[in-house]
Amino acid sequence: MKSLIRLYPFRAMRRWDPFSELRDMQHDMDRLFDRFLGRDISVSATGYGEWMPSVESYTKGNDLVFKCELPGVDPKDVDVTLDENARQLIIKGERQTEKGAKDEDYIYRELAYGSFERRLALPEGVKTEQVKAKFTKGILEITVPAPAMSKPKKIEIETPKLVEGEAAVKKAA
Repeated sequence: MKSLIRLYPFRAMRRWDPFSELRDMQHDMDRLFDRFLGRDISVSATGYGEWMPSVESYTKGNDLVFKCELPGVDPKDVDVTLDENARQLIIKGERQTEKGAKDEDYIYRELAYGSFERRLALPEGVKTEQVKAKFTKGILEITVPAPAMSKPKKIEIETPKLVEGEAAVKKAA
């Protein structure tokens, strides 16, 4: 059984939006009804002419790494930009249909074609001039130097010193 708790590793790096929980809940309900009614989730979730590539992110040393799965996409059709004001990494592109194949020639069609856009939250203090991207075997890998995070500092708690008379009264009690 799946857990009802969601993990959002980069949520702390994003400004809180009071309506984001409602949008997430609406999206989850839409997906639930799509599954229940037997609709194709990949088409209904994104709309006609759009698809959403899979993305994973993790830390590697002092870097944040984003991998985007783009099989069948020409690297020339992909655009990676940084929006420093919104602290977002934006991946846009398009997977084009094969030339010469007509819609009426298909017997079964599951592959999605069209444009896509992914916006990924970045932490404050990212060094934008050091971001690197490479495209290998249908995987776009973007490496972002993570900002230096301050380590937690232990704070000593002060306690008032007791006067000798007060200490004797407390011991007797």
